[in-house]
Amino acid sequence: MDANDSWWTSVLAGPGGDLHAPGSSEQYLALPKPSDPRVVVDKSEPAAVRDAIDRMVSSRTGFGPAKALAGGASSVLARRKASWSVGAGRSEQTLRQHLSEILDTDVRISVSVGPPRPNRKPVVRCYSSQGLIAVAKLGPEAHTAKMVQNEGRWLDVMTAKPLSGVTTPPLLHLGEYGTSTLLVMGVLDLESDLGLDFGDVPFEHAEAITERYAEHIPLSESTWWHDLPLRMDDAKLHSVHAQLSLTAAEPRFDQVKTGAWHGDWSPWNMGLARNGKLCIWDWERAGLSVPIGFDLLHLHYQYGDGLASADADLARLGIPVELNTMLRRLYLFELCARHCEAGALDTDRHANVISELAEVKP
Repeated sequence: MDANDSWWTSVLAGPGGDLHAPGSSEQYLALPKPSDPRVVVDKSEPAAVRDAIDRMVSSRTGFGPAKALAGGASSVLARRKASWSVGAGRSEQTLRQHLSEILDTDVRISVSVGPPRPNRKPVVRCYSSQGLIAVAKLGPEAHTAKMVQNEGRWLDVMTAKPLSGVTTPPLLHLGEYGTSTLLVMGVLDLESDLGLDFGDVPFEHAEAITERYAEHIPLSESTWWHDLPLRMDDAKLHSVHAQLSLTAAEPRFDQVKTGAWHGDWSPWNMGLARNGKLCIWDWERAGLSVPIGFDLLHLHYQYGDGLASADADLARLGIPVELNTMLRRLYLFELCARHCEAGALDTDRHANVISELAEVKP
């Protein structure tokens, strides 16, 4: 069994399970191919197969092979021989069986993942006779488990202290499956779950999150700042640790105000509900006592024209322009910490962050 098969066995069958169990009733298609699956779907559920194809074709990642599956392909795929026949170990349940128990109904599942990378997490869509009834996430590794656990906690927070005009997925279950953390959420009634256009991402809700869940404490006393060096526990980040010390010594450091943030404020993590409310999902990175303005910096850096393009939005938050350079540096520190946690310090993405840091030194 290669590493890819081992990973998928853990996800679908649990410890001691088997992707090639003789006589198993759980028959899955691994698309586009078993050696590099992006979607694994129960071939007995037409709705799941159709949905899987539609989502691959519509994927923002430009998943080229999916184009060949469009147009009546679900009926063709349903006749294709299963890629995997999944069976659990003697004392375990398969993922489908476990989710059926949690949701108290028999479900069929479709599991999607991004390309192989350190923070890859399976996203599971659960179908019953009523159609799509739940979405689940698995955290198979320590850092992804932490992210899934954090999202569960924040869904509870958003239910207890909801934002006006905003809907978040209802939390149905937070627990474990095998060696993974498992989060199960209810389905949002969306017009589309393919996200918003960049220009439609609402400024006012980012501001509302900052204020609604704020812990207005000095940055030097915040948990976020205290944890940064611990999160970057790698000799490769020695120069970044030196910049942390220089930043804390700057006169303007204590002028930075703290609040809450979503953690991945992006067009892909929000959409419109049929009742007109804004739906926001993917709260894995949400946190408290971070510098106010982080969500807007994240939006512009990851999906816009770079950190400098966030200046106008920062001004709308009332942030003095003389703090903008420091806020950019602090945000880049956060990205370094994420890369360290995910074991991604040797990637081009991290190299780009280090390059950006060199341009915003004190």
